[in-house]
Amino acid sequence: MRIEKTNELNEKQTKQINELENVCFAFENLQNHAFLSNEINFDKKFPCFYLGYEGEKLISFLTTFVPSKMEAEILAATHPDFRGQGCFHALLEAAMEEIKNASIPNILFVVEANSKSGSNVLIHMGLTKIDHSEYRMEYKVLEEKSDISDELTLSFEVVTQDNKNFMKEILKVTFDDTEDSDNFIDSVVHSRHRIGFLAFDQSNVVGSFSLNEEDGDCFLYGVGVLSEYQGRGYGKQLVYKALMEGAKRSQTVVLDVDSENPVAFSLYQSTGFQITFQVDYFSKRV
Repeated sequence: MRIEKTNELNEKQTKQINELENVCFAFENLQNHAFLSNEINFDKKFPCFYLGYEGEKLISFLTTFVPSKMEAEILAATHPDFRGQGCFHALLEAAMEEIKNASIPNILFVVEANSKSGSNVLIHMGLTKIDHSEYRMEYKVLEEKSDISDELTLSFEVVTQDNKNFMKEILKVTFDDTEDSDNFIDSVVHSRHRIGFLAFDQSNVVGSFSLNEEDGDCFLYGVGVLSEYQGRGYGKQLVYKALMEGAKRSQTVVLDVDSENPVAFSLYQSTGFQITFQVDYFSKRV
């Protein structure tokens, strides 16, 4: 197998990965697409995509999502006809070389709960204990959510270069993100696919969220309310505003919520989001 590695995919490579994913998804009834951008990696030059070819045919790929210097999330897929031939391990070996060179101390292997092949690979690696899980949840938008605008008492501003430090402070406090939020916030400000909002109670900033248009869906990220303003229903107002904005961009608003965050999970359920699938994370020290 010939291996190519890169920090940024071209149009042909992206199409090949999407086609391979579709084959793998149909084979095991899976849904968790790989994130095929380096825009919020801590180092955009880091080689985060590994592609395995048989001739000109893409038969396996591996991605390393590295938003933090402390951790790399690994997701991989191999064509059903080429499994059991060491494709994943060859790609993992190539990725591990770069991870070690970057002094990243921890790996999270990402496996959809329904994936028998993925679970079997991790069992053979001795990884049987789930570190945590995430639930993919979605809200089907039937029409623009103008009907809930009357319930909003907060005002909102788009995140810009001038006010982005407000979002940085909110992420720092609500998500314990002390050093790796800059890339994410810059992508919110500058990417044409992303947009962020700050929420205000009169002149006081109380929270924020962001949206990303991806694969025909609108993804909701980073819904956070400062601790001194929690318990007032502001989190629900942020979600309502996100649904209003999401309806302008897609028929589906999507989010991922950590199994260890029951407050957020309850909030999203109460606003109409439903679970579509579960992804499990397995931790390994480098």
